[in-house]
Amino acid sequence: MKWKVCGMREPENIQEVAALGPDFMGFIWAPKSPRYVGPDFVIPALPAKTKAVGVFVNETTDNIITLSKNAGFSVVQLHGEEGQTQIEALQAAGLQVIKAISVGSVKDLDLIDKPDFYLFDTKKGAQVGGTGEHFDWSLLTQYKLDIPYILAGGLRAGDVEKVKDFPGLYALDFNSKLEIRPGFKDIEQVKELVKQL
Repeated sequence: MKWKVCGMREPENIQEVAALGPDFMGFIWAPKSPRYVGPDFVIPALPAKTKAVGVFVNETTDNIITLSKNAGFSVVQLHGEEGQTQIEALQAAGLQVIKAISVGSVKDLDLIDKPDFYLFDTKKGAQVGGTGEHFDWSLLTQYKLDIPYILAGGLRAGDVEKVKDFPGLYALDFNSKLEIRPGFKDIEQVKELVKQL
């Protein structure tokens, strides 16, 4: 099972988490997020197996591409109203694209965009980005598309066994439930997660 740790920000903490071997590490360029890294943030060197992910909400294609070169990420995670045109433009620039979808009912899984991966998170009103809460994971048994997905939404180490057999599941995304404070992960909790995986 592949796994992603999102909302990283502090250099020493980034290196401690990276040493535990996540497949993806997410860095948030959404100014309203408490985990916002800032416009001039450069991602520290990561192990070869760990892909850096830039997380955005309704950012322009040009700005994302420029930041990918300046900050050092090869995967983009989109959390706003971005559509297929922007997805294709980012892919044409050599970036992999994760499109986040807020899930509240099975109709939210009726999707038409073609990113490299979907990320399914919990729907909570008009809120954009992570909620730190689960949705009804049984909905995922009805997922029919051939695009793999990443599961997010308040995941803890103990949730791995509950979700690992869902069809189409590619990776698990961990953020707030591993934190001591926004942007700073508890290394002991991350080690426990690695044991579960």
